[in-house]
Amino acid sequence: MSNFHSTLSRRDFMKSLGVVGAGLGTLSAAAPVFHDLDEVTSSAIGINKNPWWVKERDFKNPTVPMDWPKITRHAGTFKTLPRPTVADFTKAGVVGGTSTDLETPEMALTLYDAMAKEFPGWTPGYAGMGDTRTTALCNASKFMMMGAWPGNMEMGGKRINVQAAIMAAGGSPTFTPWLGPQLDTTTRPQDFGAPVWQGTPEENLKTCRSAIRFFGGSDVAALELDDDILKFFHSKIGGKDLVIEDVEEAYETTTKMVIPRKCKWVLMWSARQSLEGTRRQAGITENYAVWYSYSRLPKVGVQIQEFIRGLGYQALNPGMKGYLTSPLAAFSGMGEHGRMSSPTITPKYGVTNRAMWALITDLPLLPTPPIDFGAYKFCKTCGICADACPFGLIQKGDPTWENPASAKSGIQQGTFEGWRTNTADCPHCPTCQGTCPFNSKPDSFLHAVVKGTVANTPLLNSFFTNMEKAMDYGRKDPEEWWDMDDFTYGIDTSY
Repeated sequence: MSNFHSTLSRRDFMKSLGVVGAGLGTLSAAAPVFHDLDEVTSSAIGINKNPWWVKERDFKNPTVPMDWPKITRHAGTFKTLPRPTVADFTKAGVVGGTSTDLETPEMALTLYDAMAKEFPGWTPGYAGMGDTRTTALCNASKFMMMGAWPGNMEMGGKRINVQAAIMAAGGSPTFTPWLGPQLDTTTRPQDFGAPVWQGTPEENLKTCRSAIRFFGGSDVAALELDDDILKFFHSKIGGKDLVIEDVEEAYETTTKMVIPRKCKWVLMWSARQSLEGTRRQAGITENYAVWYSYSRLPKVGVQIQEFIRGLGYQALNPGMKGYLTSPLAAFSGMGEHGRMSSPTITPKYGVTNRAMWALITDLPLLPTPPIDFGAYKFCKTCGICADACPFGLIQKGDPTWENPASAKSGIQQGTFEGWRTNTADCPHCPTCQGTCPFNSKPDSFLHAVVKGTVANTPLLNSFFTNMEKAMDYGRKDPEEWWDMDDFTYGIDTSY
């Protein structure tokens, strides 16, 4: 491959496809030209094989404007407001009492009404998640959700509280230990007098990519853990201080989790969720596509920890609640900040990524810079997700430096010019995620042209927004999913 050279520019490539209109010709001319494939592969973009219209930016300079001096480390996860009891939900007529503790009864009933209007004939079923099939699928997808050990479950004819048993043995309530599981079957080369794996930072990142995709993840990225990037890791995780010390090996006590100073890289990886499932989720709370992604993430994370340990290095897992996902994803080039604020919009999969996982390691990695494919600019004129929110919690209008409505969530104000969802009042229903225009399948030439256009000019963004609404590419009837011949895990791995 390295011996194959071509001087075909993007303009000529578009012409060869017959796309010779003045508008698109101008767009192609504006795009950077790679003179040969060596230039492509030497670019950090080549790690994840992003489409040609994705542009790299300078490090720590994503498309969303930042005010770095104002950013400070967060003390923990976002705040939530006190919620009514199950009895309060039942009294208000919410079926099943409630399947979550994140809504008020009024919000649950509002969501029922919104779903019934969007999908005539839809009913909340006995648990508020839809019919019996959907409820069963949703509940089955929650096993070890967020990496939490299950509570009471049947084992050997007895009800066993796995989480309680693990904690009684001095373990963590989640399947995401700081130091990794460190299985006795995972050997380290240095323990046997063998040298640790030695590779260039680029080779190491590609090595991690191969392992991550084998275990079930998707794209990868990396950051250097300096004082700025550390700001997006919480100062406390599970009540313990997260600190950096001059030590050789990471460790954990009852009061702190310690990062050796030599662990100066952050490995990021994404986990996709079912596109068709995402478009068809409805009900009282986030449904099966979301829950199953949350149950897969911890398993893949600890397997990556064991893989890196097997190379002879450390991999530290702060857990999904130990850092701010969206900023790290934007700084590492996984995607761009958008109106929903979370999840991050990616060039290939839109927002059908549940989360971007972060591990801290001393394995040298090639940092990947922020990218620009026009998502931030497109969100300025779109707003489909905000219009779709049954509760009006997604910030409308232009990006701002502050959003008072989100301040109650504990979200820092004045640190970036973008959008902030009011997560304290958000019931985490699945409505907004299924509406994003960037979710569209990549196998459509029309969608590829649209995305390439958006990446290079905002002139047609309003037109494309209206086209998205007219063509109805977003949410679909939940009942249709049961008749689909979908991909394994609901994920098309061809892109």
